[in-house]
Amino acid sequence: MLKTIVEKSYLRINGVIVLTAFIIFMLFILFVLPNEAERSEKYYGDTPAPDSSLIYIGEDLYRMAEGFGAEGRAYYIRSRFTFDVIWPLAYGFFLWASIAYFGRALKHQIPRYVVLLPIIGVILDYLENTGASLVMFLYPERMPVIPSLVPLFTTSKWLIIGAGFLGLMALIVYRGVIVLSGKSDH
Repeated sequence: MLKTIVEKSYLRINGVIVLTAFIIFMLFILFVLPNEAERSEKYYGDTPAPDSSLIYIGEDLYRMAEGFGAEGRAYYIRSRFTFDVIWPLAYGFFLWASIAYFGRALKHQIPRYVVLLPIIGVILDYLENTGASLVMFLYPERMPVIPSLVPLFTTSKWLIIGAGFLGLMALIVYRGVIVLSGKSDH
């Protein structure tokens, strides 16, 4: 199944899809994210949110829930199931399409499964959002396992997405070198 996803990713992608993904990604960065950050600051104040932290532990998640207050926790949950359902799709689509597009031309020289990084990152983002929302919803009640898993989802998400963007940059540079040297395989 993974091999099929990888192969179809490389076969079906084209410049129009990449450009569409880039435009969606940039619209989010320029317009949606600043508005969301402003609203989050209003509700959370100086308390960091789980998805904006790289490393934390389950106990920190409870401190965040306490710092948010009832209104902030309600907002956090609401935003995870509105804005934060669409945002991972936007960055994931851009990253997936771009890696597939630039990686397609280099398919014999790169690990082909790198195109799966954005998909894994989006799944981890959803797991993080679901687990953190559950903690916020049940606060001040404590629950087993989930608070310990959420930080792992967060850190893994950031590492996977970061690796995806680094991989994309490497693909773009490598493809540029190939084109400039006249050794294109197309």
